[in-house]
Amino acid sequence: MKQSIIRKTNKALYTRIAAGIGGLLAGALSLGLSIYETRTGEEVPQAAVGAALDSGQWKVTLNSASLAARTTDGLRVSDGKKALIVDLTLENLTAESSNLYRDAIKLDNIPNAPMPQFYLVRDRELLWDLQPMMPEAVQAVWELPAAQALPKILKVTVVATTYKPKDNLYAAPGWFNPTNKARVDLPIAPAVEGAPP
Repeated sequence: MKQSIIRKTNKALYTRIAAGIGGLLAGALSLGLSIYETRTGEEVPQAAVGAALDSGQWKVTLNSASLAARTTDGLRVSDGKKALIVDLTLENLTAESSNLYRDAIKLDNIPNAPMPQFYLVRDRELLWDLQPMMPEAVQAVWELPAAQALPKILKVTVVATTYKPKDNLYAAPGWFNPTNKARVDLPIAPAVEGAPP
């Protein structure tokens, strides 16, 4: 009887020790993987200025970056602000008109940048929908504080999405799973007073 109780006690103790060791190993493995992922990070391929990048819904070509005293439509930038302009070519690769181009690019080395305003270069008006299969010269304009220090090289990432005929929530079609497709380094040209953007 006494030996049976001792065996049960020993078995319970061994089970607890094994579970504790297993938990410690799982925690250590999780920590190791987390540190490894942080160290390696996401490797975003570098692309050349002027390269046409297929991002799923859009074909994006980043051409140049500059500062300006006026926005593309000729209006002066708000007091205490400066305009950062990225010249690009956008092509809608879908079969329908769309205005979802705002998320196709992002600035990597300007923290807390506001959403840009997009302008159609050919008529210098705000860009609304882009028609399918018609490449357009476009300017993306960010109004930033005049005192904000800017890098000499602007790092712009093109964001790709994937088409799904049915999403998991509403079973509706759409473009999902944004991923960083490529990064382009654009030297920022200084503003030229009196020159059009």
